Amino acid sequence: MKVFLSWSDERSQRLAEFLSTWLTDVIQAIEPWISSRDIAQGSRPLKQIADELAGSNFGIVCVTNENRGSEWINFEAGALSKVLDDAMVVPLLLGIEKAQVTGPLSQFQMTEVKKKDEVRKLISDMNARLGEAALHSDRLARSFDQNWPALENAINELPVANSAEQGESVERSSEDLLNEVLLLARRQDRRLSTLEESYAALRAEKVREVEISPAVLEEARWLTERNRHEMTLSRERALIGERERRNRNAADVYALLDGFEVVGVSEKGDGFQIHLRRGPESEEAQRKLRDEISELAQRFDRKVSVIVDGKRIYHRHPSQFQSQDE
Repeated sequence: MKVFLSWSDERSQRLAEFLSTWLTDVIQAIEPWISSRDIAQGSRPLKQIADELAGSNFGIVCVTNENRGSEWINFEAGALSKVLDDAMVVPLLLGIEKAQVTGPLSQFQMTEVKKKDEVRKLISDMNARLGEAALHSDRLARSFDQNWPALENAINELPVANSAEQGESVERSSEDLLNEVLLLARRQDRRLSTLEESYAALRAEKVREVEISPAVLEEARWLTERNRHEMTLSRERALIGERERRNRNAADVYALLDGFEVVGVSEKGDGFQIHLRRGPESEEAQRKLRDEISELAQRFDRKVSVIVDGKRIYHRHPSQFQSQDE
């Protein structure tokens, strides 16, 4: 079974290169392929990578916090998903939690490389797809336990990403969460459409000269409608939850700034905009407003801006305070 190992930065490359030998130590029938080692001199790399993607039976995508937004990683994961079932494309996470993974990679079943039980399940899933070449479960367990310490040591020896490589904050915004829900919903809709087309084809012809039972077709139709309904409910719950969260935040702002004639609260991007009917006039009122804005920014850990007549008069970031005039 050919296993395509995808990587995009130094740490993920070193992990993929170690896996290319470690996997065969655990299951000898596996044939890992990695571009940094297996591209022949004088060949055309992109063409060979495309050929290997098309001919792979399983895909492991090595994901770090530094490369999770890499176009190349997402390209290879997408290419693998076109030729393999989703269950055979596994993002292997190094130094990043599943909740931090967004975009196309989040649709796959992820595995954290430092968690022994999760890696054991990954190896078991790969072994199950070997058919007659699969190891017996007892022998597989012994092989995995014998080789696990080597993987642990290799992970511990990998360089630690410095702060400059860490990228943006790992906290996921509400927009990210909603976008992920919509991505999964669209993917589910495409699958349901494919099912409906298959059912239509089955109704129009016989399969192996056996008529499809009307009861079976009715059950398939019912399951399709039920799944569509569940996806619609999931999207509605996500939108309702987001609306309720925004309402709670706005109520907190109104309560804290009760004496400042707040006329509106909005959330844009990664911050709040608070609209006042008029700005504070006395120095004491100005100081109090700055203190209250500072508290809001720290409480929500987000930027807070105060707007009067379309002009921003104060802006507070969780890490530093600044006046618009500074």
